[in-house]
Amino acid sequence: MRQVFVDDLERVQKQIDQLTAPVRQVTKTLNKVMPPYIKKINEVMGNTAHQLDKISKAYEPFITQVNATVTKIAKAAHKWQIARKEDVTVMAENGWYPNWYTFFYSPKEPPSSLDELMIMHLEENWEDLSMEILKHCHNRKHILENAFELHKSGNYVAAIPLFLSQADGICCEVLKSFLFSGNETEEKIKELIDQGEIEINMFTDIFLEPFKLKNHHNAGISKASEAAKGKAPNRNGIMHGHRKHLDYGTKINSLKCFSLLSFVVYTTKDLINET
Repeated sequence: MRQVFVDDLERVQKQIDQLTAPVRQVTKTLNKVMPPYIKKINEVMGNTAHQLDKISKAYEPFITQVNATVTKIAKAAHKWQIARKEDVTVMAENGWYPNWYTFFYSPKEPPSSLDELMIMHLEENWEDLSMEILKHCHNRKHILENAFELHKSGNYVAAIPLFLSQADGICCEVLKSFLFSGNETEEKIKELIDQGEIEINMFTDIFLEPFKLKNHHNAGISKASEAAKGKAPNRNGIMHGHRKHLDYGTKINSLKCFSLLSFVVYTTKDLINET
């Protein structure tokens, strides 16, 4: 099991490292391409005769180079998009969800598992994530601030139900469908896409992927095996106080629920609303 996590971690870390590759590549290319042509254009500008014609010719190879670079970036972006969709699938299968900073996070020390990676990420970015959540959820500030404080004080038994309930409510607030209501949320997203209210682009395509996946948080109480409970706290069992789900109050479970809340706020309140 540990080896599986290590393999997943190495793959995720490698893909995270590739996140800014397209940007780095275009910057590197433009830095090489632009100075010579700027110099050439400046030389041309010094001559008054046939100025416009020469400027046009001076730009021609530069534009050709830029077009070729853009094509390469588009291909790299498409590969990055596919890889990130695979990442969020692996994360969701293990009870974790991405947020504003996930794919930009670079741990100071190499973690030994996906769980450790996400714990480090969420704890190091806790204040920034909390501020982002509160910024987009003014009407829930009094509840969310209490949830954050409960987690920070180690009262995970109380923090977890608040994280889950607020993620559910925020999803309904925007998508008019509760997060844990069968596959209604996925259907609502499809409906909004068809109506043109959600524009599908590279980022929305990635971050809407978890809504399509079955998750351990939403598993039926009777179907929540010990293995599944080890991957994510069972929302139904916790909220209904089921006798088999009285051991949910752990730090990692609280962080997983916080990651779900962060994901829901980012996708519904920020990403979707800006498309």
